[in-house]
Amino acid sequence: MKKLIFLVLMAFLVAQVGFAQKAQVVKEVKAAKVEKSRGANPNIKMGAPTVDKAKEKQRGDCAIKFDNWTGFVVDVYVDGDYQGTVGAWGSGWVTVGEGYTTIYCITRGGTYEWSAAGNCEGDYLFKLSI
Repeated sequence: MKKLIFLVLMAFLVAQVGFAQKAQVVKEVKAAKVEKSRGANPNIKMGAPTVDKAKEKQRGDCAIKFDNWTGFVVDVYVDGDYQGTVGAWGSGWVTVGEGYTTIYCITRGGTYEWSAAGNCEGDYLFKLSI
């Protein structure tokens, strides 16, 4: 009987570990000067919306947090799509669906940019610095 109780308890603990929260991955991303070029920025597929449109209700699989260690206002893009803006010395986060691959951030004036890769294996914290 003790063995049965022990086995049931072990199975319960193993199941709980499987449902544990994903670990947070911290990445410090250094800025690069934006090179002047003609044409559209290849890292941006969809810019900030200009009309109000509600998104479909969807629960994302990953949380991405942006920690802005600069005095610049920064626009945030995930897989080329605009996700929001982080104020100077501020922070913000977005929830995205499974399978995202890149983040791209650029200052409002187009002076500095940051880019990095990610996935849904954990919750990411991207520290933006110069």
